[in-house]
Amino acid sequence: MDKQKMRQLMIQKLEKIAVDESRLEQVASIYDKFFKSILWQEATTVGVTIATNFEFPTALLIQRALAEGKKVAVPKSLPKRQLVFYWIDEHTSFVPSKFGVEEPISEAVAESSELDLLIVPGLIFRRDGYRIGFGGGFYDRFLSSYSGKTASFVFSEQVLETWQPEPFDLPVQQLFIGETEEE
Repeated sequence: MDKQKMRQLMIQKLEKIAVDESRLEQVASIYDKFFKSILWQEATTVGVTIATNFEFPTALLIQRALAEGKKVAVPKSLPKRQLVFYWIDEHTSFVPSKFGVEEPISEAVAESSELDLLIVPGLIFRRDGYRIGFGGGFYDRFLSSYSGKTASFVFSEQVLETWQPEPFDLPVQQLFIGETEEE
């Protein structure tokens, strides 16, 4: 199966579980592991996207980071598939991008070298950290010159081992995979 078909099927699956009770259990288990992790505890600056309805909800992470005095940066997608992060705070306003992702109204650029930890979104993950994103290559380009720590939040339904990464793919260093009561 090609990546585009895999993406479409995963988006459909994520839209279904977005309204499922077990999703809340997974979100809680992922955040529990993440907030206890050394990655979180050592990070003073975090780059993270504002999640869409079917993605892992990132609002709690942003709120907690700001409450703990960590600096938070959120990306904007620019021409030529460039991703630039901007510092935000509790007063920052957002506007939807052409992709439907909320982007900050901010001029305070966060250089990649200033980000201790980057939360990398994706649709499909292998346990070794490789991911299939939304197909624009924005994060692959950003990661190629990023030297900080990386992590992803992954619903158990997003783990799929039956595909091979491309030579240009870069793995995420740590996956936080959700669990439900049945597991």
